[in-house]
Amino acid sequence: MIGSTWRRWLRGAVAGAGMVCLAAGTAGAIDVELDAAAVKKAVEDGKQMKEVKALPTRFGADLSKDLCGGGGEIQTKTVGLNRLGALIAADPERAERDKDKVDDAIKKTAESKRLKIVFDFCGDTVDFAEGSSATLEQGGKMIKGEAAKPDKAKKNEKGPAYRGKIAASFAYGSFDPKAPTKITLFPPMGDAMSWEVDFSTIR
Repeated sequence: MIGSTWRRWLRGAVAGAGMVCLAAGTAGAIDVELDAAAVKKAVEDGKQMKEVKALPTRFGADLSKDLCGGGGEIQTKTVGLNRLGALIAADPERAERDKDKVDDAIKKTAESKRLKIVFDFCGDTVDFAEGSSATLEQGGKMIKGEAAKPDKAKKNEKGPAYRGKIAASFAYGSFDPKAPTKITLFPPMGDAMSWEVDFSTIR
């Protein structure tokens, strides 16, 4: 498990893979710019985590109780660096062998220009997530995200026939990292889904 997770990260780090529960984050706001000291601290904090795999910075339904309730993960730079630190601590010998790749992953994560939100939801056809879009709304201002290609859908045992994920990214600078925010996902079919999230509680 650790090996496969490690390889995924070193093939191309992305900004912040969420690791910490929303309730567990320290108050402050999403960090848009991280100096060298903040980057080092985030990696070192990650090394103190007891588990490599932990709950992400999440909003919406609890997936352990409702796979199709809708929601997602807010993937910030800080928790992405936490995760890299946890991976380094879990396999320090591999980290030393791949030091250049690890340093590159840390650099890419810290310098990312976009906040990534990964949505999970369900639908009746295998391509149900194709064409989805997402927005952030803050004080009447609407910010549209850039949607990526959705993950391959998986068959679902209960409810709609398929479940899957789609990511949307938002440029830092286009939104207020300290503001209460309404996150909305617009599936190609069915009603839009919205969640209220206070960005000031996320790090």
